[in-house]
Amino acid sequence: MFDVIAGLPAHPLIVHLPVVLLPLAAAGLIILAAIRSWRPRFAMAVLAILAFGTAGAVLAVVSGNAFAEHVGRPNAHASAGTNLVIGAVALLLVGGAWLIWVRSGESTRAKDVVGWAVAVVSAVVVALTVIAGHSGASAAWSGAIDASPSASAEPTPSATVSTTEATETASSETASAEPTETSAEPTVTSPEPAETTSSASGYTMADVEAHNTMDSCWAAIEGNVYDLTDWISQHPGGASHIVALCGTNGTSAFEGQHSGDSRPADELESFLLGPLVG
Repeated sequence: MFDVIAGLPAHPLIVHLPVVLLPLAAAGLIILAAIRSWRPRFAMAVLAILAFGTAGAVLAVVSGNAFAEHVGRPNAHASAGTNLVIGAVALLLVGGAWLIWVRSGESTRAKDVVGWAVAVVSAVVVALTVIAGHSGASAAWSGAIDASPSASAEPTPSATVSTTEATETASSETASAEPTETSAEPTVTSPEPAETTSSASGYTMADVEAHNTMDSCWAAIEGNVYDLTDWISQHPGGASHIVALCGTNGTSAFEGQHSGDSRPADELESFLLGPLVG
């Protein structure tokens, strides 16, 4: 239940209820605290918005727990969502009672004082809504904008050097075919050792940054280097989250999404290359 709606994950759809309605209800409560004459006319409308927003916050947590079974549990976002539910329920109880109280009868100083207290709680709920929304957006999109393209059409410096060397080699071969007065003894050139991208002791960030595409995706996470190439197509949360880590130090992104969860950490270990050094 609350897992899928019309073939789409329910959580990203349901979260719009509290994100929109709770700040709207909070704004209404603050306005009614300031303007006495509007209280009898708009009190019940604000209460209805607040009730729907609180119900939406509860449903968002329920659907979020179901969604986490598929993509992993982002602990920071889950905690922010729980705090928002607590704040919304508190505002519904306190603010709702105040709205019913001021709906009829004359305005008194006591009603005004309680109204400003409700306004303060309303501001806190708005802040909790922003925190929950921001943590959710960070869990879903952090690093996606800076994701490296899967392939680059521009020639790399090494390819340019190789082309130049090939041209120089062809020119020297053409020149050697012409008769000269120099000795015909062959020149022996010692082969240079092949350059490697790793060492016996581990891998550097330069090694990681050289593997920044979907075809060869390395990432440094918590002091180790991992080859995530095969994990791109397998990641439950979508390929974009892994592509965003290619060629980078993805420690903060991984901890923000999976901190405290044992299953993602265990899955990550299967892609370990070695320690990050330097």
